[in-house]
Amino acid sequence: MKRYIALVLSFLVVLCSVRGQVTPDWYPSVSPVGMFVNYDGDEEEIEAGGSYDAPLTVTFMANPTDTAEYEVLYEWGIYQVKNGAERLLAMRNEENTSFSFTEGGTDVTYRITLEITYRHRTAPIEGEGEGEAITFSLRGSSIHLYNAFSPNGDGTNDLFRVKTQSLLSFRMKIFNRWGQEIVSGDHHTLSTIHEGDFTYYICWDGTYHGRHVEDGVYFILVEAEGSDGIKYVRRADINVLTRSRKEEKE
Repeated sequence: MKRYIALVLSFLVVLCSVRGQVTPDWYPSVSPVGMFVNYDGDEEEIEAGGSYDAPLTVTFMANPTDTAEYEVLYEWGIYQVKNGAERLLAMRNEENTSFSFTEGGTDVTYRITLEITYRHRTAPIEGEGEGEAITFSLRGSSIHLYNAFSPNGDGTNDLFRVKTQSLLSFRMKIFNRWGQEIVSGDHHTLSTIHEGDFTYYICWDGTYHGRHVEDGVYFILVEAEGSDGIKYVRRADINVLTRSRKEEKE
């Protein structure tokens, strides 16, 4: 009888232990965020419904919690909504994943979802969960060409810049009045300045072979492609004005 009682007590201890494993009081959850590197080189979080310059590479992080003793599977859905129609761009199964977005405009938005399934490693517990969707958009493109600058070293308007927004590519050439190429560059080689929502390409400092050019009219040719599919071919005059009106009268 004593042996029988000991076996029953051992069984109850094991049963209580199993029951303790079967009913944990925590379950995995996720709080997804999207992060990108801004023009200052700092990491910035995607804001819900925010609008950003294209192209944009975003790293999406699941930020899981309460995953101890659980196996968790992730399923990211990256969707584009264009003219009211939703299209799946990619499915990913990593905890953290990156994606590059290029298409923008008023009729395009993006929605990123995250669903999880989980299973306890020792107890018969499994379930599902999801995080709040991340939504944002990319701005449409634009180009503005100025018609003059004054590279006289006074710190004001010394560089010829082209004002742009959400361009996927940019190329330019500048010529003198005889059609001779003075300078050229593209989005890989030109320096940029970012002010507000706009990107300014630094195209010319007013020199040719290290010497300042004469005042007068020059010409620029710009070819570019925008995030909204617009292809630009722009030609314009550039007036180089290094002397003030007072100096010209003298």
